Amino acid sequence: MAFAASAFASDWSRGVSYYAKGDYQSALAEFQDIARERPETAGAWYYIGLCEFKMKRYKRADLPLCHAVDLLQAQTPDSADLEGAWYTLGLSRYLLNDYTGAVDPLKNYLEHTAKAGRKVDASARRALGRSYFFLEKYDEALALLGSTPPGGDQPKEDAYDRYCAGVIYFKRGDDDSAAAALQDALKANQGDLESLTLLTQVLLRKAGKSRTDADWQSAASSAEQLVAAKDDLDNENLLGRAYFGGRQFDKAVGPLEKVAKAKTDDGQAWMLYGIALSRSGQSRKAMEALEITIQITPDSLPALSELAYVYESDKQYQQALRIYEKVYAASGSNDPSIKESIDRVKALAAQQH
Repeated sequence: MAFAASAFASDWSRGVSYYAKGDYQSALAEFQDIARERPETAGAWYYIGLCEFKMKRYKRADLPLCHAVDLLQAQTPDSADLEGAWYTLGLSRYLLNDYTGAVDPLKNYLEHTAKAGRKVDASARRALGRSYFFLEKYDEALALLGSTPPGGDQPKEDAYDRYCAGVIYFKRGDDDSAAAALQDALKANQGDLESLTLLTQVLLRKAGKSRTDADWQSAASSAEQLVAAKDDLDNENLLGRAYFGGRQFDKAVGPLEKVAKAKTDDGQAWMLYGIALSRSGQSRKAMEALEITIQITPDSLPALSELAYVYESDKQYQQALRIYEKVYAASGSNDPSIKESIDRVKALAAQQH
């Protein structure tokens, strides 16, 4: 018995020594031997799971860690090793994208550690919060991610947490909270395109609701930064819409032209481009763009109305009258402003002759 105890102690010390040196394969072999000889040894199963985790073999870590948790709960339910087993099991599952499986061990780790008065590891809190996020359990996610201020020692991780919070607020229609979270994300990681893109979308939506010059300007400033960081059609579209909403039609023409000419069958893109041209005094180009819009979407009343206005401004009154009458008929003859336009253009046409 004394020899057996001495052999066990020797194997254990050797395994711990290998583990401390980072030789996880050798440590694994030692602890596997111990587990075979003494399967009730919770620590051996725990170390086997730790070695697999350290070697990033997360699937292989699951079974020994589950076994360690069962043994530790029965043998030493107040031990820090139980917290460590839950922690490692939860992180392994999180890293395997098994967010459902990660929740319970990570939650148990946080509750057990807090109750014992020990310091909670931030990575476990973060992994649990993100697991809830990916599972669309947003209240639980915000409680863990939304309250973490920027300025920690892992700025990119902090930035992603705030981005996740911004996504939740955006989905809930809370533009002010979304903007604040995303601005915090950008403070932590200035080059984060995901956060900058979503922030621009948030500010555009907010401006569309408030219709204030200040909100449109904020949206335009964010879109300008976005295009400077990544100049593609999606971002040009955001920039053009921000300028358009803020009635900066001269500035809107350029980005909206790129979008319209790249999307030859997108009536909305051509209409915005045509209206921007019209409002910036480029009548001929506006006519062409709006005519293309109507070819794509013949029943677009905003495009027809703008085209009639352009023809009227160009003193092509017969053309304007024809289109105004078409809009009036399509609107059910219940729009007094269109009726006024018809009467006005008729009078101008008569004077012209």
